[in-house]
Amino acid sequence: MLEALIPYLSMPEKTLVDLPVIGQLKLQVFGPLVAVGVIIGLQRVLTYAKHKDMDEFMIRDLMFWVLIFGFVISHWVSVIFYFPEDVARNPWLLLMIWNGLSSVGGFFGALVGVWWFSRKHNQPRLALIDPLVFGFLTGFTFGRLGCSLVHDHPGTFVENLPSWLSWLEVMAVGPWPGTGGRFRLDLGLLEFIYDVGIAVYFYTIYNWKKDRRPGLLTGYVCMAYAPYRFILDFARGAQDARYFGLTTAHYATLALFCIGVYLVFIRKEQPGDRDYAKDSVRIAAEKAAAEKAAAEGGDADKGAAAETGADASA
Repeated sequence: MLEALIPYLSMPEKTLVDLPVIGQLKLQVFGPLVAVGVIIGLQRVLTYAKHKDMDEFMIRDLMFWVLIFGFVISHWVSVIFYFPEDVARNPWLLLMIWNGLSSVGGFFGALVGVWWFSRKHNQPRLALIDPLVFGFLTGFTFGRLGCSLVHDHPGTFVENLPSWLSWLEVMAVGPWPGTGGRFRLDLGLLEFIYDVGIAVYFYTIYNWKKDRRPGLLTGYVCMAYAPYRFILDFARGAQDARYFGLTTAHYATLALFCIGVYLVFIRKEQPGDRDYAKDSVRIAAEKAAAEKAAAEGGDADKGAAAETGADASA
């Protein structure tokens, strides 16, 4: 049976610098994959926003702030809720954004960023969330690919799997280093495979170009992602902290699923849901301003020419 399981692959890494307090800064395959995912994801956001006639410059500003909030809060959730003992030993870990990220923390951070941005610029929140979720499908998938290659989400050992999750044995990875040749689940890999399926569905099968009410895409994605992640977290290793028998991600995915149900089945479109800044309005205003400036410049030139002619006659 072991020959049929997935071999453990070690990716090359390079230590760039060893800093006091902070420790080693390493170049791993995870970082470049996340960067590629962010770049492609941002292009997906802009593609969606352009089709919905959303102001491009507003969306670019939104993406910047959501990335800031998302990465920072993602890291804080990861270290505070999953590795509190490490934070107690070294509080500087809270500032090492590159050292550990939580997907559910990233969701929450992105929501905080959207809430702050929409409040500051008086924009409808659901209309802003949909393009971000559309791009997130790509960025998150690349991130999970990075997780699977560096094996930073080790799950439980095969022999410790609950009986109702025994079907996951065929996806075990090993021999896992330092375990005496044992096989365990790689949760990053399992989630990457599922995320690819979700991304393919919403990009190619789900008709995202159709005129749907704001928030519907977000609701469907929440309902598609949350149940699988909830089940997967029962296969986490014993090293991950639990609260009343469940992980932080368990509670977060329950909330995500409830949000999805609310957006899809309960919430109705509100009058202001589509009152976001329009790209066509901005372009028309810029064109009108340019034409006005050109006209005023032309009148000024004529006036100057008339004055010059009058001076010459005198």
